[in-house]
Parts: sequence; structure tokens; C-alpha cells
Amino acid sequence: MRAQFHVDRRFVLLFFFCAARISFACDQSPTGLPLWIRLSNPISTYTAKPGDPVHAVLTQDLVCDEEVVLPMGAAVNGVVRSRRKVGWGIRHETAALDLEFHSASSKSGETIPLVARVEEVANARETVRNGVIQGIRSSNTFQGRINSRLIHLPTWNPYSDPVLVIYKAVFPIFPEPEIYYPAGTDIRLRMKSELLPSANTETDSAEPVVEIASLPMPMFPMREVSLDSATQPEQLDQLVDQMPLRVTTTKDIEADLLNVVFLGSREDVNSAFRHAGWNSADPASRWSALKSMYALLNNSGYHQQPMMTFLLDGKPQDMSWQKSLNSYDRRDHLRIWRWTPNGSTQSVWVSSSTQDTSAVLAVKYKGFVHHIAPDIDDERATVIRDLNFAGCVRSVSYISRSDMPLSTHNATGDVMRTDGSVAVVRLQECRATVTQADSRSQIDFKAGNHTFRFFRRQILTFKNDIFRANIIYGAYDGGRMLVGALRKRSRGVTP
Repeated sequence: MRAQFHVDRRFVLLFFFCAARISFACDQSPTGLPLWIRLSNPISTYTAKPGDPVHAVLTQDLVCDEEVVLPMGAAVNGVVRSRRKVGWGIRHETAALDLEFHSASSKSGETIPLVARVEEVANARETVRNGVIQGIRSSNTFQGRINSRLIHLPTWNPYSDPVLVIYKAVFPIFPEPEIYYPAGTDIRLRMKSELLPSANTETDSAEPVVEIASLPMPMFPMREVSLDSATQPEQLDQLVDQMPLRVTTTKDIEADLLNVVFLGSREDVNSAFRHAGWNSADPASRWSALKSMYALLNNSGYHQQPMMTFLLDGKPQDMSWQKSLNSYDRRDHLRIWRWTPNGSTQSVWVSSSTQDTSAVLAVKYKGFVHHIAPDIDDERATVIRDLNFAGCVRSVSYISRSDMPLSTHNATGDVMRTDGSVAVVRLQECRATVTQADSRSQIDFKAGNHTFRFFRRQILTFKNDIFRANIIYGAYDGGRMLVGALRKRSRGVTP
């Protein structure tokens, strides 16, 4: 009997322990939780030192069981753990920056400890490895790869090749190897420790509560949003059911899926994206083509890069908006068309949103084409998050489409995956509740004088010619390109 009593008591204790875990499941955030932040101050490997403070704000509410754990706009603070500077290029060819964020502040001013590392810098040319931002190698560019193939074996004087001398004279472009992020740069963090929020952490009740699209987080479901009283759910269902499924290219090839609807005037849409920091696209011209070529060769950003024309019911897009940082390859972008449902006199704005991740020279398309990230719902979430952070969103509703394919391909053969829902965004007059980045703080970036940069370029170019402009590295580089092409093909991406 005693043995049985011990078993029962342990069972009872286990029961109460599990019940407590369920009841208090949202008392702390699990590790691995992503947080999107926006830098409040610029940071650069030119000037940053270990221990320097880094300040940012949260761009999306962290929600748990319909309660805000951390509100949008909460200050997130960190430090520079380490930085590697290229300098003259004698010791290092690439820069590196290691940031760690250690606390967040609620609107009541209470400090909440956390540990979070960088997982992604939005639309950056730099990569992140094990939480450390890795800078680019200046020679690893489109022109640099051509340059390396002009020399097959190292010589005592790599500059003796007349073809190489001519090439370098024609293309004197050399990307900046140091890392620099201005205020306003979006960064995704990954939680490395439990977050212990206070029960007093809450948002100002006067602020609008908006549902934000995001990846599924079972522990942190998104808050429901009541639709505007003038728009019933049945009306939204009918609206989405009538919408065309996707747009086409000018050659009538099926292209992007329509995944966002904006309710508001043209002025509302323009104002929302301008306040959110997005840019319109330049029209295709000789000048924009030259600017695109420079951005490609310089491995830098072109904030108003032209977009390919897509058609909806035979009509080109009415608006094109994009957001980039320092890379020609990567950008958030969407095209918007004015569309009138059947039996209605009022028009809405329908949109296809995708994120460009790379730009390649495609013989099939006789020019450069961008490949996109396959999960287009992530881009839908980015658009809504930015507009909401700017205070331009009244409500958001997600309407499922039974006829939308969950996996398909765009016009260039890239895979597109979606949950099959269309986000209906009701816009309002923008009234940001969070202080935006001050453009006057960009003066922290010091690129060095022209003489320093010239000699650094010669040193880095010489090192690259010695170590990489040879048949051994050429074989490795060719094999790497082949493996990359095979991986893309296995994922269903057309090179």
C-alpha cells in the first residue's frame, strides 16, 4: 500500500506540474523566437568598437495569448561584441560585425532582460553566420569574377597582362568592403534565452491594435482584428473570390500570385508606402540601365530600380514600390493594380508582393533577371509590418482562397509557396506612434579619403590576383558554380 501511495503522489505532483506549465505557458517566451527590430543609430566597422551601444526599436508587437509581451516601438538595446575592420587590406580582406542585444524597454520604462543575436539583415549584401555579420570581399563581384578569369596562373607581375590593364581601366569600380548600416536598417534577431516579461507590460490603450502577418508561432498566436463596420466579412469573401488569381508577363506567361488587397484611395496607398520608407520604381531608360549596371558592378543598392512590367487583365501595374539596402540582388518589392469588382462602382488596389534574393545573367531571357524567395507569405508579412509600423494600417484580415495553388512557379521558373490566403489591408491616415530614424544621424559613416581607398584597392586586388587568379582556384570556383546550379535545379529553380 505504501508503494502504491508513493506512485499516486508522484502522479498527482506530475499532474499539477503539467497543469502549471499549461496555465503559465505564456509567462515566458521560448528560445528561438524571431524579433524584427529597426536600428535607431547607424553602425559601421569603420568607427564601431567593442562595447559600443547599439539602439533599435521593435517593429512588431510580440503577442502571447492576445496580450502584448513586448509592444511595437519598445526600445531594444545591445552592444558591439566585436568587429573586424578591413583597414588597409593587408591583414583582412573582409569585415565582420558581432552584435548582441541584451535588454528591451517597455513603454512604462521597465527594462526586460533578454539575449538575442542577429539572424538576418534585411536586403543586405552581407551574410550572417553564427550570429556574426560577415562583410563582402571586394573582388567577389560580377566584375571581379571576370577579372579573376583573365589570369590563369599567378605571375611575378599580375598587371603585365595588357587585357587585364585595359579591363581595369574600363571598369574602375571597386565596392566598399567595410560594413555600414544606416539608421532605419531592419534586422531579424533570434532569441537565445528566455524572455521574462513583467505583468505590467502593456500597450497604450489609445493606440490601434492591428493584426500582423507572420510565420506560425503556436506559443504566440496573432491577435484577431475586428473589421471596419462598413465592410462585412461576407463582402470581403466575395471581393477575394472575384479577384484574378495571378498576373502575366507582356508575353502572356503566368507570373506572380496576387496576395494583398489595399482598401483606400490612391493618395492613401502612396502616403502609406512613403511613410513606411519605400521607394517607387524609375521608368526603364538608358539612364536607369546605366545606374543598374553600376549597382551590379559595385555590389551596391539602387533604391529606385526599374521593375519588369506585368499585366492584370491586359493592363500594366499602376504603382511599383520597393525597399532595398545595399545590394542590387536583394529587395522587397510589389506591383499594384487598380481593380474594380463586378457589380461595384468602387475600386480596390490588388498587389503581388515578392522578395528578390539574387540577380543573374540569363541567356534565356537575354539579360539580368532576379530570382525570388519561395515563401511569398514572408514578403506579405514584411509589407504589412512596415505599413503598420508607420501607423498607416487600420485593420488586416486574411481571406482564404480555395483555388489558389499552395505551390507553383513564376514566369522565370522560381518556386512560390503560400498558405493560400489574401491579406486585405484597410488603410488610414498615417499617424506613426513610434519615432522614426533621424536621417541626420547618418554622418557616422567615414569611408576614408580617396588616397587611402586607392591604395587599399591595389592591395586587395593584388592579394586576390595572387590567391584566386589561378587554375587551381578556377577549378574550385567552377565546381562550386556547378554544385550551386544543380541545387537550384533540384529545388525547381530555373537558372
